[in-house]
Amino acid sequence: MTLASVHPRVSVSVVSAMRWPVARTLDFLSGMGVGAVSLTAARLGDPPDEVIDLVRGSGMTVASVGAGGASLIDDAQATLGHLRPLIDAAVALKCPSAFTVSGPAPEHMPTDEAFDRLVAMLGLANGYAIQNGVRLGVEHNSVANRELGFVSSLAAACELGERADLGAVVELQNCWHERDLPRLFRAHHERFLIVNVSDFRVGEDLKFNRRVPGDGSIPLEWLIGELLEAGYAGYFDIEFLGPAIEAEGYGTAIARSVEWLSERLTRWGA
Repeated sequence: MTLASVHPRVSVSVVSAMRWPVARTLDFLSGMGVGAVSLTAARLGDPPDEVIDLVRGSGMTVASVGAGGASLIDDAQATLGHLRPLIDAAVALKCPSAFTVSGPAPEHMPTDEAFDRLVAMLGLANGYAIQNGVRLGVEHNSVANRELGFVSSLAAACELGERADLGAVVELQNCWHERDLPRLFRAHHERFLIVNVSDFRVGEDLKFNRRVPGDGSIPLEWLIGELLEAGYAGYFDIEFLGPAIEAEGYGTAIARSVEWLSERLTRWGA
């Protein structure tokens, strides 16, 4: 592909080349003409300075920075401590937003209680993000990854956003089966930080088992069309991992995904 054929609203997550060094991923994407990348705290490293310098040197725009895994419902100061490095990385990378999954809940705790505690504990971290010009958000995760978080629907992520004044990540892999999505898109499109795009083949294992857009069962064209119709104006981020991606190879899988998504966004005048 050439620079002219990559749609400017397409970004690619470093997760999509999980075993490649970040430098190799950046070089590959730049060579394709992809202008934006999304990053994770895990791939930034601790400290993140070296990778931050690599990203700055690449000239690529950072579409999003995400993290997850820590419990965020125990103490507001602890929650700020977990999220401060993520927010600081977003500032250093000139990324306007940062997001996290909700983190785990203790065994036997009802989801409603965990949800209420999360709302209460995010205030300090959100205030710190706002002070630094970063929009903080939450990503809904698959129920197959309950150990990562208990916010497992886009509807719940949007409710959390309303109650805690947060943004939300639209993970199509985890919400495509929800009802009444067009209404949800229309009501909350200004809250959406980024839209993650990948496919899934019904009947296969749910956990970490994604496919190139167009290779699975998700009605991606309908979902993306509804998001555009609702007024969503941000990036569509290619983010996948799993056996099919490993078998095909990162380079080919990413190239096919960028082509699939760019062709449609260009055709639809996005």
